[in-house]
Amino acid sequence: MPVLQTGNPRFTFPTHYRSRLCKSAIRNSSVIILGINAYHGDAAAAIIKDGRLLAAVEEERFNRVKHCAGFPIQSVRYCLETAGVSVEAVEHIGISRDPSAHLHKKVLFAATRAISEFGFRNSDLPAAAQETPDLAPVLLARNPQSAIRNPKSGNPKSEIRNPKSNGGPGIFRQVADRLGNAAKVRDIKDVLARELGVPKKNITAQFHNIEHHRAHLASAFFVSPFERAALLSIDGFGDFISTMWASGEGNSIDVLGQVEFPHSTGIVYTATTQFLGFPHYGDEGKVMGLAPYGRPRFMEEFRELIRTEDEGGFRLNLDYFRHHAEGVDMTWDNGSPVIGRIFSDEYARLFGPPRAPGAPLTDRDQDIAASLQQRLEEVAFHILNQLHERTGLTDLGLAGGVAYNSVMNGKILLQTPFRRLFIQPAAGDSGTALGACYAIHHNVTQTVSLRDGDDGDRTETSHRFTQMNADQKETNSSIHNRYVMEGAYTGPEFSNDYIESELKSAGLEYETFTDAEVTRRAAQDIADGLVMGWFQGRMEFGPRALGNRSIVVDPRRAEMKEILNDRIKKREPFRPFAPSILEERLGDYFEQTHPAPTMLMVYQVRPERRAEIPAVTHVDGSGRLQTVSRRVNARYYQLISDFNELTGVPVVLNTSFNENEPIVCTPRQAIDCFLKTRMDVLYLGDHAVRRRTL
Repeated sequence: MPVLQTGNPRFTFPTHYRSRLCKSAIRNSSVIILGINAYHGDAAAAIIKDGRLLAAVEEERFNRVKHCAGFPIQSVRYCLETAGVSVEAVEHIGISRDPSAHLHKKVLFAATRAISEFGFRNSDLPAAAQETPDLAPVLLARNPQSAIRNPKSGNPKSEIRNPKSNGGPGIFRQVADRLGNAAKVRDIKDVLARELGVPKKNITAQFHNIEHHRAHLASAFFVSPFERAALLSIDGFGDFISTMWASGEGNSIDVLGQVEFPHSTGIVYTATTQFLGFPHYGDEGKVMGLAPYGRPRFMEEFRELIRTEDEGGFRLNLDYFRHHAEGVDMTWDNGSPVIGRIFSDEYARLFGPPRAPGAPLTDRDQDIAASLQQRLEEVAFHILNQLHERTGLTDLGLAGGVAYNSVMNGKILLQTPFRRLFIQPAAGDSGTALGACYAIHHNVTQTVSLRDGDDGDRTETSHRFTQMNADQKETNSSIHNRYVMEGAYTGPEFSNDYIESELKSAGLEYETFTDAEVTRRAAQDIADGLVMGWFQGRMEFGPRALGNRSIVVDPRRAEMKEILNDRIKKREPFRPFAPSILEERLGDYFEQTHPAPTMLMVYQVRPERRAEIPAVTHVDGSGRLQTVSRRVNARYYQLISDFNELTGVPVVLNTSFNENEPIVCTPRQAIDCFLKTRMDVLYLGDHAVRRRTL
């Protein structure tokens, strides 16, 4: 069987689906665009042809490193293979970073901060410039007075501190580190040529740097079902911006405002996550799951930490954070991202000693989590209400890492005037690869006007796009024919023959069923209380398993939460599991009826239904649900339908197919996970393996 080499660690993909997909995808080929998120958390790649998404995937699924932050070469290889093209045939390559965007603002902030608060003299600046040569021109251009008064002291001389002893230059080192990271972004063509074994001169694509948040906005609008929509991108930081809001119409996005470094809702959430003893990149979801166990008794403290402003803005009280002054160590290499401590000593004085990782959770910890979550919602709804007031729009596209806060998302339609919400499944940084593709697609066919948030002047895009000739322009009427991302199924898939060869290679006994039999038999296994691995079709894009790389069990059995944690997941007991429900039955079980196909909304379970599905009902009566339609995922829909026919319940418990690792990608990874855990049965395509046959 022909295979595609996908890098180290070595494994192969069958090419059976490539020919099936690409017969229609690449005939009459015109414009192929590759998008890349590199040297940032959740490295990923995506590829589109004439506006249609062919593939999108995170690098962690290939190299098995959670939230991998290096260059996604295996993802790039997969995207090219799926599109049936070499990199030489790609006409545009977008990187969801613009190294030059807003950098001067951060450097000037660092210099001003050092001068006003850390007590730099003229004589200190050359030393700082020597330590951080990339910043030398900016530092040495400053001309402060010979003695700088400490704002907390009346003595202009004795209170001047040595910047080398108090952490002052840390912010300079941080900026210098980001400059080094930005240099990698500028060398993308070299990396592609080297890793793909192609002469650099053969790569003729135009390269585009798409500012981070504009890539987020593009991912929230250009694959949405909306012709006009308000847009919000909200996360930690990207290109020194934390939040950007805009309106989208047809082929254009109009940026209306932004919040710049050092102010960020994501920073507040991450700092508090660290304080509560969850130090790893991506642990914020644990705090969201903990919040319902507490009381929001620290609201005044959090309103002091982050304050809302007119016109949708907000500001941090910087006394409680370190990222702006001392700098925070960050690692964005090929491994999982590592972020140093963000909260300051003042933060600890406000709330008490930080919780040690693994220590018992106290009422204080739960109450801090509850207060943090409520304050995030207050700030987000403040931004959104102002955005609605400015635009008058009732459709909303949402992106950015904070858009993974499904508790907040589930309240948007209740707490703001918006009536429809679109969140594409990879709303975080991996989705900027998708956004880069579509930002380019809509710019090479029609120049998009963007309005900068600080001065309001209409300017051409800062991405250095190149216009195509006039006969390739799209009109706004083409919005009705554009690609809409209804599902997340954009990753690798494997034929039944290939799966069977892997089962034989592993020495496993298995059964094979017809298409109709496989869902009926699997539904019966779920109803009988078995823990079932479910590996089907194309892998999902984004952090959620949505029925193709899932572990599925009976939600009627309250003990299933403990069983899953004991046998497989090893998660904290306060974290909930998610329900997948037939889309048309949503209103029968939940208090809201807006579809939630990407498991990024939390709704209240109807009180009369909570006892019926206890394994997916959280302590506060909520559930982070996935609505499933036959149109988007026919086999998973049929599985739930068959379970409903057996039990009268159109809901299953769905959790990701993994054990403290990225979600499985290949049949071999699924088999390995099955063997090292205590799953009862594994369905791979039309084949099933039962533990009793081992």
